[in-house]
Amino acid sequence: MGLFEVSVTLANPAAPQRSETLSLLVDTGATLSWIPRKVLENLGIRPTAKLEFQLADGRLLQRDAGAALFTIDGKALSIPVAFAEHGEEPVLGATALEALGFAVDPIEKKLLPRRLLALQRMVPRKVVIVS
Repeated sequence: MGLFEVSVTLANPAAPQRSETLSLLVDTGATLSWIPRKVLENLGIRPTAKLEFQLADGRLLQRDAGAALFTIDGKALSIPVAFAEHGEEPVLGATALEALGFAVDPIEKKLLPRRLLALQRMVPRKVVIVS
């Protein structure tokens, strides 16, 4: 896949007026988006978990994780993020792409809107017989 970046506005879900727009490398192989720790802290976003990640070369590492409000092309949603450390590339991962309803066009190097998918199973109604 060709590499490309997209413009993403990130905000604090509890205070959406605190926002910053970044250019993120699209990485469909990354589960979560990697956002620089400094950016998240400046927005007032704090870690809520520590998660383990496997890199492409097989190494394991741990990173803090939290949630940020993502806005891409007018679509906005609070999405889990990893706190990237100094020197780590900021990326837009698969969780954000799928949750916001985007597919990747690697030829044109752009995001394409797509419908979200869902399974709808109907719960059988209980028949109550009153005598």
